[in-house]
Amino acid sequence: MPETKTPPARDVALIPAARSDMALVAALSRFYVYDIARAVAPALDWHLTRDWLFDPGDWSFYWDAGNHPFLIEADGQIAGFCLIDHRAVAETFDWNMGQFYVLGTLARRGIGARAARLAFERFPGIWQVTQVPENLPAIAFWRAVIGAHTGGRFDETVLPDPQEEGEPRNVMLFTSPA
Repeated sequence: MPETKTPPARDVALIPAARSDMALVAALSRFYVYDIARAVAPALDWHLTRDWLFDPGDWSFYWDAGNHPFLIEADGQIAGFCLIDHRAVAETFDWNMGQFYVLGTLARRGIGARAARLAFERFPGIWQVTQVPENLPAIAFWRAVIGAHTGGRFDETVLPDPQEEGEPRNVMLFTSPA
């Protein structure tokens, strides 16, 4: 069968997530982890629980003052989430892309790239975007998105994550202009 190309989303928006949306974000995070598992499980021998349920833990801090939780909408439907915080891996930055996910069923329609760019434009300053080094699809996505946003002007390095027992993280740093 010939492959059909999915049309790009016409409208992408970041909608501020209310505390009442925490359960929705937690439910979406299960899909997020399954997608990550495809990339990292073979490299890290990563296993989910016996019942295949993933508990993201307490993500309520994303709703604390100074952080910015968003739902991503594409053409009027929930497409994922974008959680921005100030969690430090690098020494100097203004914004951290804490968690970012677009549902796999909506992938390859430009939704993630457009949502990320909306976040970068909404919050000018120095951005930190991190990935697990084994998550090669995420690294490729962020290199492309950040590269397009900055004209290729960003730094990338591997640093220990102090909040994850020094586990290595691929860290991309760049400035998003006002």
